[in-house]
Amino acid sequence: MQFVLLLIFQLISGFALLLIVIHYIYYITKAIAGDLRQQQQQRQQERERRALIDQDPLRTTVENYSDLPTNNYKTSSAAVTIATRRATTTTMQTNDDAKFIKKRWKGGSIEPHPTDKALIVNYQLEATVFGEPNNPMIEEKKNCQKIIRLRSLNAKTDPAALAREVVDKCDLIHKSQLNDVEQIIFYLKNRKDNASNDITENNTNTRRSAAVHTRSSARSHSSVAAMSSSTSSNAGSSASTPLQPSDVSINNIDEYVELLYEELGERIRGSAMILQMARNPDNLEELEKNEACLSALSRVLREDWRKSLDLSTNIIYIFFCFSTYTKFHPLIVQYKIGSLCMDVIDYELRRYETMRNELDVRKNPNGSTPQSAKASKEKLNRSTDDFLDIMNEEKPKEMEPPRRRIPELKQRPKSGNWSSFHGSMSSSLIKSQILNSSYHEALSAGANAEPVCTNVSNGDFKAQSNESLDRNDPKVKKEEIDRLNKQLKIFAKKQEQLLRVAFYLLLNMAENVKLEEKMRRKHIVKMLVKALDRQNIDLLMLVSTFLKKLSIVGDNKDEMSALNIVAKLPRLFQNGHTDLVQVTLKLVFNLSFDGNLRRKMIGAGYLPMLVMFINDEKHHGIAVKILYHMSLDDKVKAMFTHTECVQMATDAIILNLNVKVDLDLIALCINLSLNRRNAQIMVEGQRLHSLMDRAFKYQDALLMKLLRNLSQHESLQVQFIDYVGDLARILTICDDEAFIVECLGILGNLALTDLDYSQILQNFQLIPWIRQLLVPCARLDDLVLDTIVYLGTCAYDELCALLFCRAKVVLSLIELLKAKQEDDEIVLQIIFVFQQILRHESTREYMIKETESPAYLIDLMHDKNEEIRKVCDYCLDIIAISDSEWAKRIKLEKFRNHNSQWLCMVESQQDHDNEQDYVDNEEDDNDLDTYLRSEYLDNCDLYNSAHANDGGGSSGGGDNDSNNSNNPASPAMSTYSRPVSTYRRSQDLDDLYNMTSSSKSQASSQGDNNYMFKSNKSLDAEGLHEELLMA
Repeated sequence: MQFVLLLIFQLISGFALLLIVIHYIYYITKAIAGDLRQQQQQRQQERERRALIDQDPLRTTVENYSDLPTNNYKTSSAAVTIATRRATTTTMQTNDDAKFIKKRWKGGSIEPHPTDKALIVNYQLEATVFGEPNNPMIEEKKNCQKIIRLRSLNAKTDPAALAREVVDKCDLIHKSQLNDVEQIIFYLKNRKDNASNDITENNTNTRRSAAVHTRSSARSHSSVAAMSSSTSSNAGSSASTPLQPSDVSINNIDEYVELLYEELGERIRGSAMILQMARNPDNLEELEKNEACLSALSRVLREDWRKSLDLSTNIIYIFFCFSTYTKFHPLIVQYKIGSLCMDVIDYELRRYETMRNELDVRKNPNGSTPQSAKASKEKLNRSTDDFLDIMNEEKPKEMEPPRRRIPELKQRPKSGNWSSFHGSMSSSLIKSQILNSSYHEALSAGANAEPVCTNVSNGDFKAQSNESLDRNDPKVKKEEIDRLNKQLKIFAKKQEQLLRVAFYLLLNMAENVKLEEKMRRKHIVKMLVKALDRQNIDLLMLVSTFLKKLSIVGDNKDEMSALNIVAKLPRLFQNGHTDLVQVTLKLVFNLSFDGNLRRKMIGAGYLPMLVMFINDEKHHGIAVKILYHMSLDDKVKAMFTHTECVQMATDAIILNLNVKVDLDLIALCINLSLNRRNAQIMVEGQRLHSLMDRAFKYQDALLMKLLRNLSQHESLQVQFIDYVGDLARILTICDDEAFIVECLGILGNLALTDLDYSQILQNFQLIPWIRQLLVPCARLDDLVLDTIVYLGTCAYDELCALLFCRAKVVLSLIELLKAKQEDDEIVLQIIFVFQQILRHESTREYMIKETESPAYLIDLMHDKNEEIRKVCDYCLDIIAISDSEWAKRIKLEKFRNHNSQWLCMVESQQDHDNEQDYVDNEEDDNDLDTYLRSEYLDNCDLYNSAHANDGGGSSGGGDNDSNNSNNPASPAMSTYSRPVSTYRRSQDLDDLYNMTSSSKSQASSQGDNNYMFKSNKSLDAEGLHEELLMA
């Protein structure tokens, strides 16, 4: 039994195993067959593709977009993809030589989609068919497009982040095009909806087609789109028959051209149809090739532009579409459209001005005609016939006021003659009214009344009409003026569309500098400035942009100044349109480089308006730049105190969270800090402490320059005493030389009697650091110069002067003087340090006997720089008083310097021996009276009296004082301040004889042991002096 069961189990197991093996065999076989079938299909597809390429090397198929209107945006060969569709083997020709195909693409420009939130990426596809490696058989190139739809784009989307994502995911876009992608996404994000309930389908479609007018020369997408949007309604309504996009086709261009040879209404209609085609960029190349169309358009514009605003607007708009691309600019130059546009603009501006003046005359009949009105009349009389043609031919329906079913009651004139009433309509204003309305009754009545009173002049008609309206019919007069004013506004609104498209065309053409110069010679600046008086926001933005571009040329800027453009711009500042304000500020910034225009701006009240923009985030940058230019004038700096600019600018620097402060803002504060009142405002409310903390924290050289300017004001120097230690400490540990220069500048400005300079120099070990800086050509000249200025401030203290002599700083200055003889600023500050050291009795003998400073001072006595000569004379006077030997030499050198011309003449006539005899006898004072100045004679008396009293001792000081007290011109009595320098303000010094007769008192501060203030010094000045002489 067990054997049977075992046998059955083995049979079942074997059967199951057999099934498993069969299953695996079937699966493997099926997989192999599937692979073979797939490989066969791939080979079949490859053969089909090769055959298709052999038949047409690069066959394409056009993408169809159901949501893209074909009448407005026609996809041409640029929007294609490589075809991969299958075809039957019966329609293909195989080629055994072609083995493989190689494709590659090259990126191009990127454009916004006209209707959807998508990007259009232009690229070039290259396909090459190879028979063998390195053996290309066929090579073709095709321009293609790829549409990237941005479905997640909304009002809260970050354009920068989305642009990076698009560039990362799309291989066709290079990383260098990231900024372009971000700009287009920002434009798509802020683009208005393409449809509106209150706008017809025609206007909607034309607006969509206009959105593709993107400039290859970096012009803003939004500007062209907005320009096309606002003008589309005018172009669409200008034709006598409503135009549907489906009615316009490039194939019917000949029919549209024929309409240009018909009556005025048909010409307007034909130009509107051609405009519809021109607004599609794909049709521009076809229109360029159609010379008959362009010639007809230019001829009609040249002959009939005065007859219809609609006709002029349509034709100029057609050429504007061409002007958006630089490649079509020669075409516009060929047909002289730019010159025609300037003629149209000039005429329309004069026309509007005349109408305004006539309306003002009717409002004030008793007043005299303005001069501008008379001038405009004279200019406009040249085109009277054309003006009458406009009256007779153009009566736009859209400008006709609604007719009332009940006729108005007309009050009979007091004269009883209707002709006097209708005769008044002969003025140009009424003619312009007839141009834009349909007062058929008035025209017919006026025509019937004219023959009745042929013996009455037009002036009588006007006088009678105005008299009747003024005295008898004030209500009728008011209604008439209101009606005329309304009609004028409607006409102006329509005219501004023409002006805008004409100015825009000229702006595009102004990319060529030569064409811009031609426009300037035809007074384009005058036209633009006159257009600033209009009310249309879009026109004002365009005009301001054009003026901003022209203002970079000096001649254009001067012409704007002569036309008083400064008086016209404040009205634009007060406008609520942000973009208009921004463009106007940029124009003002360009004009503010001129000093005369800046003064005009100040007089026109620009300063308070510009200060208000500091807190505006969008206008902050450009407003600060303009204010910086205005702060360059010293008189204007004081005017800033009447505004909140100083407080706001200083607070903006303190509250800034960035490491670096805005350069324009800190530059503005640096300029303003030169004014004493502005400086006081800047340090109010603990602002000085905040500025110092920020300057030390970030080691900001510009901020320290601001603090240096603040320290120049004597009233504020006391507040810097608390920071002297920090400033001295930072000198030896900071690596930024620009920052060190400003710190030294602050220390050099603090000439305070309460400061103990010797303790500062010793506690912070500044003497070795200073000697290293004074090595010639070791450090920057600015750093060396400020170090010398600081030494001059410290040398005012007698202990510091002794310290400089003991530490051989004076010798280092002399070596530096030898190396920097050509630098007047460094030489001036070095000899000022000598002057400060010579003032002290304890250091005077060291300077005279132990150094070569007297000899160098004598040499510099003949320097060309007047300031250097003054300081040298002062120092030599001190040396002459102290040392008799040097006094003789100084006296001789001064005599030679004073009589140099006479001595040259004598030397040319006598030999060397005679010259030596003359030198031996020159001590005779009687021989010097003719050649010496009065101050030198006084010096001689001073020296003689000094020798007579104990060989030049100090006992004769009283006589010297008495003798020289009556001579105010004596150089010994003159007090020289610190020499004028760009880095150092002047300081008054004590009287020389008061200085030499008494030592500087040692003041002690009570209750304060800080090293920055003078205390009772244990150091004996006389002991230092003796030690110095023994060394």
